[in-house]
Amino acid sequence: GRLGITKESVTEVISQPDKEQRVQSQGLIITMYSKKAAGLLVITHLAGDQQVVDLAFRIRENLPEKTVVPLQIVKALAQKTGLEIRIGERQARFIYNEIMPSSDADLKKAIRVDNLENHATASLIWARSRQNNMGSMVQCAMAFCIDLDTYEKWLAGS
Repeated sequence: GRLGITKESVTEVISQPDKEQRVQSQGLIITMYSKKAAGLLVITHLAGDQQVVDLAFRIRENLPEKTVVPLQIVKALAQKTGLEIRIGERQARFIYNEIMPSSDADLKKAIRVDNLENHATASLIWARSRQNNMGSMVQCAMAFCIDLDTYEKWLAGS
């Protein structure tokens, strides 16, 4: 893909990570792996008994110090290089394990990414619509959208 990450390097990070973090968010099991030597972070989820690789990112050493576990790295990456996402009435660059009220039951209308300049993006939006007596809700396991132009500049050190 555009980020030039090979299947082999993804497999290596998953089989021999420095850090592995498994979280359960809104019923979804997400496992993230990072490996400093490879400078890679891989995000996967469980579909039945299959592990599906969703995204792989190159990461630099210069992330804030507290970002040692993969979830913190993903969050920092989204804060630094992500676009604002609006889900229902919530707006942020990174949304994790939240249920938000929405005026629209249609997910396509309930979720908006502010990509006014039409940049290439790498996004991960795990969300589903729910109805209850209060109206429509969006259950969001994780959502972020990396602006690849900003991300590549950050990667290059500018």
